[in-house]
Amino acid sequence: MVMAFVKSAVLVCLNVVLTVYLPRLWTTKRPVITGGTVQAGFEPVAKLFRENFENGVEFSTGGSAYAVYYKGTKVVDIWGGYADSEANRPWKEDTLSVLFSTTKGITSLCMLVLIDRGLIDLETTVASYWPEFAQNGKENVTVRMLLNHQAGLSYTSEKVTLALLEDQDALGEVLARAPLVWQPGTAHGYHSMTFGLYASQLLRRVDLKRRTLGQFFKEEIAQPCDLDVHIGLPLESFHRVARPTGNAVNVALALLYGLTTSPVNRQLLWAMFFGETDLPQIIESSGDTVEFSAYQRPETLALEQPSVFGVGTARAVAKVYGILANGGRTNDGHRLLSSDIIDRIISEANSDGSRDRTVGIVTVLNFGYFIGEFQGSPQFGHSGGGSVQGLADPQQKLGMSYVSSYSSIFSLTDDPRFTSLQEETYKCIKEPES
Repeated sequence: MVMAFVKSAVLVCLNVVLTVYLPRLWTTKRPVITGGTVQAGFEPVAKLFRENFENGVEFSTGGSAYAVYYKGTKVVDIWGGYADSEANRPWKEDTLSVLFSTTKGITSLCMLVLIDRGLIDLETTVASYWPEFAQNGKENVTVRMLLNHQAGLSYTSEKVTLALLEDQDALGEVLARAPLVWQPGTAHGYHSMTFGLYASQLLRRVDLKRRTLGQFFKEEIAQPCDLDVHIGLPLESFHRVARPTGNAVNVALALLYGLTTSPVNRQLLWAMFFGETDLPQIIESSGDTVEFSAYQRPETLALEQPSVFGVGTARAVAKVYGILANGGRTNDGHRLLSSDIIDRIISEANSDGSRDRTVGIVTVLNFGYFIGEFQGSPQFGHSGGGSVQGLADPQQKLGMSYVSSYSSIFSLTDDPRFTSLQEETYKCIKEPES
């Protein structure tokens, strides 16, 4: 069995080389286009960003943007490449990107706002706010379990389709009927497609105006903070969206090629081989909402799927995390969250070394965010497909975001397009101290 798997892996890796790299030999070299601004002291970041396009770290058929907020002020706002290379449409200042799972970081923010306002309590059961949720053994699931991906609801027994997303009441009934995948609180597993759906249904029942999560975010967060981020994109804004492209069209090829390029991909593939991940069931239960072509259509992005259908600019996502890293306030005095609840995102995180049932590797999640560190500084945030990133470093008062139209073969955490920019950014903020 193992030998058969190895042979298949070798053949698929060869296929990757033939399908991913050989076409580049015949690809017309496009002019390198970059734009944007940086504050004094951050010029090396812009220089590296352009070099990434010139040296092939960035893909010539895609486009990207990177933004940084430092101590509440925007210090990096750069973009480059093509929003749609087939149409020869360059990436512009107002180009929007599909955020994929980075959407869940925005969703988590909405839930924290409700908690901060006293409308939801972390230790109270979800069923206390949403009685129908108590079906099939879910009566003891707390809000904290749901936000920490410990609820045992990483997939549903009934398929969640694009058609179902159009009817919030019917969607709520399907989610309420869903049986548990594991006993709540005994394990954690990334609720990759269901997290935002459950959060939105809970929010609808505690919000005084009974809004959906997308509506709540728009009115309570995006508009007051001037954020170009959307959960439920208006159709008239679709012309600004970069066309998703790249290796995400063949996840299997990308993962197998990642055996030689990405340690995280190796671990995930190993977990899939030995059946130590629920990812196949998640994909099956998600129906047509996980088809890559869905993310290229305006009618899809107009739907509210607060796990993956968010759309926004790197500038706006970086501003969100910049506010969180700055104690929950903008520099003009608007308070989004209390500093206490932001501090708890990292301080209450449980690093017990347990394996995530979905991705098959050790992860640390708290309040809906992944917890990590860089160069000794604790970080929290959320990555997404295509290596989209949104990160906050409260110790350094740093908020960062990288978005791209091109989904690479690397995992969500080790794509050199972002990691190189992050490293250069930290060099810039520490330079005055040296």
